[in-house]
Amino acid sequence: MKGLFATVFCLFSAAAAIPATTPLEQTHEADPVRILPYRWQWEMLKFHGPGCPDFGSNASYATRPTYGQNTMDGSEIYLWYFAYPGIKAKIGPGVDESETYTWCHTELKYTENDNTYNQEPTANYRLRAHKNGTSIMANYQLDKGVTAEWKFTYYPEDADEVVDEIVIHGPLNNRNSSTLSWFTENSPKPYPKWNLPSCGGGTIRYKTELTITSKTSEGKGTVNSDITDAQSGGTREYGVQQGVSYDWEHCKK
Repeated sequence: MKGLFATVFCLFSAAAAIPATTPLEQTHEADPVRILPYRWQWEMLKFHGPGCPDFGSNASYATRPTYGQNTMDGSEIYLWYFAYPGIKAKIGPGVDESETYTWCHTELKYTENDNTYNQEPTANYRLRAHKNGTSIMANYQLDKGVTAEWKFTYYPEDADEVVDEIVIHGPLNNRNSSTLSWFTENSPKPYPKWNLPSCGGGTIRYKTELTITSKTSEGKGTVNSDITDAQSGGTREYGVQQGVSYDWEHCKK
């Protein structure tokens, strides 16, 4: 188990004075009826595994929340992304087998807050997890015959496990272009959703796994993230980003 992530990442609803989300889509028609709290926040409570090393002394190399994203067209798709600089894999001649697989267990804490100055916890809405499956953003350099497989296993408190998979086949090379984003493709649709047990807050637990394989002994492949300049000098890996999807329902008074 790793240490607590002290920084709280907060999101405001569209009714707030300061927007804090990035719209996926936006239309110019009449505003749809939206079901969402005024303010909410995510924390990474715990994480462990080779794909999520501890924060250590270098704060720029951290497993961390990054940003939120949502639609504004009535489809009510909400995502929050979490970066994992330690999740990466490679395969090829001379590469040790241990580098072809990695994983991380994560526990998130969700809290609904009111619109007062002190942002007090409140419980007017219940979060529904897994609204649109899972999204992953990463860079790939895969030869023909090389495959990268993502597996996301969620552990609801009072429901069966939910498993998402994303399988990416080579040849593919987006290292020098833009980071690629995929949604889960093998999950049943509509996606199996589950409600947090309590209104106002709760936890979400999941395991993220990455495996890279090759049909031949000569196949090469890597999965990693963008290299960015570090504030302390040099460069760092930004981290592949996993997007957790959700929406809300009103709580009965």
